[in-house]
Amino acid sequence: MPPSLSPTPDSNPTTSPQKHTSNEMHSQVEEVQEQPTDPDWSELHRDVLLVIFDKIKTVEVLKSACTCKSWRMASREPECWRTIDMTNHGYKSGAFLLIDPTMFAIDLSQGRVEEFSIEAFGDDNLLQFLCDRTSVLKCLRLISCYFISEKGLAATIKKQPKLEEIQIAFGPFSNKVTEIVGMEAPQLKRFKFNALCMYPITGEVDEEDLSFDVAALGIAKTMHQLRHLQLTYNSITNRGLKAILEGCPHLETLDIRGCCNVCMDYDMWSLCARLTCLRQPNDSLDDYEFRDKLDDSGWHIDSVHGGSDYTDDGYIYESKSSNYDDASTDENKSSNYGCIFDDADS
Repeated sequence: MPPSLSPTPDSNPTTSPQKHTSNEMHSQVEEVQEQPTDPDWSELHRDVLLVIFDKIKTVEVLKSACTCKSWRMASREPECWRTIDMTNHGYKSGAFLLIDPTMFAIDLSQGRVEEFSIEAFGDDNLLQFLCDRTSVLKCLRLISCYFISEKGLAATIKKQPKLEEIQIAFGPFSNKVTEIVGMEAPQLKRFKFNALCMYPITGEVDEEDLSFDVAALGIAKTMHQLRHLQLTYNSITNRGLKAILEGCPHLETLDIRGCCNVCMDYDMWSLCARLTCLRQPNDSLDDYEFRDKLDDSGWHIDSVHGGSDYTDDGYIYESKSSNYDDASTDENKSSNYGCIFDDADS
């Protein structure tokens, strides 16, 4: 009688190595396919949020405050508002909507604002509001602020004894504003004065005619502690440049791009030899802060093409339809920032 055959391991379905391996692989595939749960961003630590807020612009901090209660609470820390930067916001003609959020940010700083920058909105009342709440300002930047007067600017600078940096770009200010700034801020270390256009000299100029060098002479007369100067698209001549170099003995860097009335001859080169950095009138504008406002020839687009708001003094004024007296009313608050005005406990 033939011996009985015992089943081989492969013939037993319960002990098949292949079947066991297949089950393990199937389990692993299921684990890989499981998606992790989305993180709860509202649980970010306060210190982490403060680091994030410190690296983004004020407009973005205001928007972030609308995300959730914890973010709104973090945004109310005074440390978030040492720098208030309301430039490059993209609001254009609707920039007046940023007045209330800016005032709210100033209040949140509890008097600790050190850098204040605005673009295309604001007036003397806003600067007064700022000065009533802080006196530790170190940097002031005004870009296309056509409703701020030279008198209002002077009053603001006078109330900020720690100011070391000022930028005035475009706006209704005359070349005389440089002397006004220098008289009120003799400790100034950095100054930028950016114009829309300059007036090239045609023909001979009377030696007693100082009209082309008003801005330069104002700087030379009052800003003796200046270290860094940017004077772009100004009508300054060699006489004005010489006055600056002699009147500002601590000057280290000078940017006079677009100042086509300056001729860099041997005498000018000799005077500029002590500077650590010199940007000449015809140097590249690729890294110029307002490069997007220039056409291919290097001229500011608004000053070339003019328009209904183009005036004989070379400035472009904003439409007078923007009513700043009505900007603080509730119905004019931007819907993007409405929640930050809500009670923190809501």
